[in-house]
Amino acid sequence: MKPDLTISLINHSNPELLRDCLASLESATHATSLDVRIVDNATDGRMVDEIRAQFPKTNWSMNRKRLGFSANHNQILATGQGRYICILNDDTILHDGAMDELVRFMDAHPRVGMAGPRTLNPDGSIQNSVFRDKTPLSELIEILQLPGKLNRLKVRGIDNAQFGDQAARVDWVLGACIIVRKETLQQIGLLDDLLSPIAQVEEVDWCYRARQAGWEIAFVPSAVITHLGGQSMKLDRPGADPFRVEMHRSLLAYFAKHHGLLGSLTLRLIDIATLPWNGFMLAQSVLRGRSSKVEAASKWATYLRIAAMALKPLKRPFCRFESKVESSEQPTGLAVSSATK
Repeated sequence: MKPDLTISLINHSNPELLRDCLASLESATHATSLDVRIVDNATDGRMVDEIRAQFPKTNWSMNRKRLGFSANHNQILATGQGRYICILNDDTILHDGAMDELVRFMDAHPRVGMAGPRTLNPDGSIQNSVFRDKTPLSELIEILQLPGKLNRLKVRGIDNAQFGDQAARVDWVLGACIIVRKETLQQIGLLDDLLSPIAQVEEVDWCYRARQAGWEIAFVPSAVITHLGGQSMKLDRPGADPFRVEMHRSLLAYFAKHHGLLGSLTLRLIDIATLPWNGFMLAQSVLRGRSSKVEAASKWATYLRIAAMALKPLKRPFCRFESKVESSEQPTGLAVSSATK
């Protein structure tokens, strides 16, 4: 008999986090049969034998070289035996019944192709995990240095459904924990490791492709996890922020893939045209003592790198895994309500 759920985990040299995640998965899951698979991402092997002994039912595969988020999870997505597959970060702790709730929800809502849980920060506050589509307007607001109360506009990309207690249909959910229906996966393909080799917009693209194929994406607040990552990091050096630069590189690829030439050119124009304004805002922020010179220098270097990328052609941005089945039965009828936006 097939297990209910395949869990896809990656060991990124954080064995203590992985061990705690596995322990929470084991203790918090009661009504769901699990097939737990772990890719060791060419780590130093620290604690691997110990973890394998502590959790003998886990399946391990060992990379010879380090790979990115999508390429690692794709190894399991392509071979998982569960009715559903869940990609899960190693820096997560599952609350009681989290996976049971996700599987129960998917069983009850056949039009839902993917779903995500409520995600909390370590202090118990809600972590942003439910979002609206990325558009040229949303990216203009995101890249601009905005004064005072206008900074509130930057929350436009967050779906208010994450603050409610009702399941809701949403645009996309955070990649720290996504459950996907096997039939959806067979239709839309795996994560796009060419679009985002490291880890940036893979879940945005995946959810978008599912919606384009007629599936719904859902937020399930009755399933709760704590995500130890995702916290803001203070810039402490003058160089460009490599995380944000890579994020924007993958955004350029995403817009080229899904919004065509016009969308791609619009985003590139935004990256270049906002440079003078952002420089002015950073300078006055330092003069007013609202940010340090180091922080401003890092942001300025990041904006320069992003603008430089906008002037260059991208390498092939399209997914190698978007194979679709020749015929796929699509369930009918709405499964969950639209979120209030």
